[in-house]
Amino acid sequence: MRIVGRLLSLLLLLAAGPAMAEHEPALLRDRGVVLMRHGGAIPAPPGTMPPIPGCDPGAVLTETGRDEMRRWGKALREAGMPPVTLLTSHQCSAWETAVLLDLGPVAVDAALDPWDRADNATRGEQLRQRVISLEHARRQGAGLVILITHRANILAVTGIEVTHGELLLLRAERGSLGLMGRLQME
Repeated sequence: MRIVGRLLSLLLLLAAGPAMAEHEPALLRDRGVVLMRHGGAIPAPPGTMPPIPGCDPGAVLTETGRDEMRRWGKALREAGMPPVTLLTSHQCSAWETAVLLDLGPVAVDAALDPWDRADNATRGEQLRQRVISLEHARRQGAGLVILITHRANILAVTGIEVTHGELLLLRAERGSLGLMGRLQME
């Protein structure tokens, strides 16, 4: 299956240890940070109860989105994904994605919340700086972090249009972000 080969390639980038790093390019040694779009979602009808207590039910995952995120997390675990920290926005679509992936502890990070178009430049820059700081922390030995957010946020930060559940592996270089790889569900 093509996804297994692609997963193994991404996991090699994410989990390359010090012994492997001696034999691989600097890319593997530094590894980057992962930015992810939440699973398939719909706007929640007024009065919708949050599927996870505390999340903002502005948008919720569809049943298909939930099933995809469970399968995506299972595929990542089976391919050897190391434990990660999942940072997510307050919105239920992102928070539920993090929980269903079941890859590690989940924490909310307001920098990942959706924002108004009027705030695009300011909030986009704040999120870009957050991603860069996490990538630098990763280089200093912090564990892998997957940031789960929204299409418009990812587009504002990277200029890349992503699909539901897509992962972008990013690396910071001289204050800017570069794309090392992307992985989609198939």
